[in-house]
Amino acid sequence: MGRGPDCETGTSLPVSVLTSLDTVGLIHRSVLMPNPRMLESTSPYLQAHADNPVEWYAWTDEALARARDEDRPILLSIGYAACHWCHVMARESFSNPEIAAVMNRHFVNIKVDREERPDLDKTFQTAHALLNQRGGGWPLTAFLNPDDLTPFFIGTYFPAEPRFGMPGFADLLERVRRVYREKREQTREQGVAVHRALSATPPGSDQLPPVAIADAARARLEEALDEEHGGLGGAPKFPQLPMLDFLIDEAAARGADGNGRLEHAVATLLDGGLFDHLDGGIFRYCVDVDWTIPHFEKMLVDNAQLPDTLSRFALLAPDDTERRTVIESLLERGIDHFLDRMRLADGTFAASLDADTQGEEGATYLWTPDEAREVLESAGVDRAVIEGFLDEYGLEQPANFEGKWHLAAVRRAKRVGAVRPLAEAIRGPLLARRDTRPQPRRDDKSLLGLNALLATGLIRAGNRFGRDDWATRGLDLLDRLVPTVTVVADLPTGHLDGRPSVPAFLDDLALLLEAETEAFFRVPDVDRLARIEEIIDTITERFADPSGAFRLSHPGHGAPVAGLVVFTDDAQPAGNAVFADALTRLGYVLGRTDWLERAEGIFRAAVGSIERAPQVHTRLLAALRRFHQPGTAVVIKAQDMAAWQQAIGELRARGVAVIATGSDEVLADKPLPETGSGLAYVCRGTACLPPEPDPEGLLRQFR
Repeated sequence: MGRGPDCETGTSLPVSVLTSLDTVGLIHRSVLMPNPRMLESTSPYLQAHADNPVEWYAWTDEALARARDEDRPILLSIGYAACHWCHVMARESFSNPEIAAVMNRHFVNIKVDREERPDLDKTFQTAHALLNQRGGGWPLTAFLNPDDLTPFFIGTYFPAEPRFGMPGFADLLERVRRVYREKREQTREQGVAVHRALSATPPGSDQLPPVAIADAARARLEEALDEEHGGLGGAPKFPQLPMLDFLIDEAAARGADGNGRLEHAVATLLDGGLFDHLDGGIFRYCVDVDWTIPHFEKMLVDNAQLPDTLSRFALLAPDDTERRTVIESLLERGIDHFLDRMRLADGTFAASLDADTQGEEGATYLWTPDEAREVLESAGVDRAVIEGFLDEYGLEQPANFEGKWHLAAVRRAKRVGAVRPLAEAIRGPLLARRDTRPQPRRDDKSLLGLNALLATGLIRAGNRFGRDDWATRGLDLLDRLVPTVTVVADLPTGHLDGRPSVPAFLDDLALLLEAETEAFFRVPDVDRLARIEEIIDTITERFADPSGAFRLSHPGHGAPVAGLVVFTDDAQPAGNAVFADALTRLGYVLGRTDWLERAEGIFRAAVGSIERAPQVHTRLLAALRRFHQPGTAVVIKAQDMAAWQQAIGELRARGVAVIATGSDEVLADKPLPETGSGLAYVCRGTACLPPEPDPEGLLRQFR
């Protein structure tokens, strides 16, 4: 009879004994075979747990039914592939046969990728805040009643052994098991209370919220700007891109150029340790107040927004050539290098790069002075230039991360124009050496919403910088993401190697609508307009809530709180906010009053939520200002666009929406002239000026 190794002692046991032990989860699953439920997942994060001795399930009807039938509480673990502390908990607890045995004996264990199931993540992060009166995070660890899926205990990371003032996970499991068995009524009552709170939404209003509420949000955020170190709030420091976008928009509405604390906040994204000075792009966040050491994961959710945020800031001072040059240079670095590293075989982009390399946080990115000096000397860089680089990036100072150095400028700029991008003679050789090291794992799932967010950013940045190559990349990404023959209602939230995951959520389709809107403004055609109408109709049919707003998920997702309505932004803008914004812009440009009414319904439904904390509704408030104070749009109709190209480029560089077409198939209310060089229709909201036949005359209206 064959024999196999015992994971604990290295001795051998008969296969028959191994098999019997495995039925109660006492040995490491990889001794026998990986968990097929995890291997078959469309999430690399779940696949990475296939060898755990834990009997993991995905969030499926099978798992939920087993918990109900066996009257076992559910242990729900939510994380994502690039999460450092998720990996720590997996190594310490989920790979521990003894802890796994307790999990398997007393719980039905469900593993969830937060990027695939934002509805579950949002639900249980909110529950964590309700039960613990503080924010959550990842990994999120929740224990649920099996009959109604309500949480009765919830936390984040727990160590295997007691430390950091937290109980050991094995001890916690036993305590939770006893509470569930001995205090059943209390757990049910608490679960019902949490479910009631999650299902409740702040009251709406029959009145449209005034634009002045955006002023209140701006005031609170400006108070939070860190005058000394830049950015918003204290450590840990997140880029907070939706909030920065709002502050930039508010500065534009007041005619300000963004100088001062706002510019300092933008400069911190580019000068310290958050920015990857070799490969471009930003890390997830910095652990310290002065933006030196990041958590080293790189997320598409952040980097997809960066082109829009930075080019938006450049618009505030179009004549500040230093600012524009720095932003264009660093955006180009991210687009040409980091994004190419993230590109998948189908032309879309992966979700993230891991924080860890071979189990060591940040290992790929760290340096010693000797290695950096050796690389640059071998590349023929002048000695004085090398020493200047070592001094400027802190390699002459004590190590800043576990005995090594992460590159971050020592003397931080407070103006974007004063940021000094790393010279190519230094950047190139260092990146080439770094690329020879072991690399962090890439999460290769392609997410619909985040790729759409990137497409929007590339098109907008291309317009604002006159970079047709960027805009073309955005259009190409969008067309790869949603091929012409695709039915919007059939779109999944993501896919892995061509295998679709769960159906798309509100946020996915709202971000797709925004990208299609930018594409339509850039290249207007009837097919694009038909796709826009299809997306709006799908959202309305699947996600509409009686309040007038829209739900994050629909019944097909099987979420425990099916009616969850979200107005607040987190790392990305809220789906309701993006939808309202797109409806507003399209409604005014296309004269679709029905779409404006839908946007107004969202604003009315959100009144109570906004009044509680206006500063976390930044995208919705930006949309509200555009609803009250619509921007200018220019429609150019001409048989030959050659004479209008300079005007089109200049206006787009100023942030003006320009729709240029030689057809009356779209915007037929602004007719194509049969003779002459064409006509430009300048409109603001529902009012348009008399048509302008001369490109120079058009530009004079904006100078």
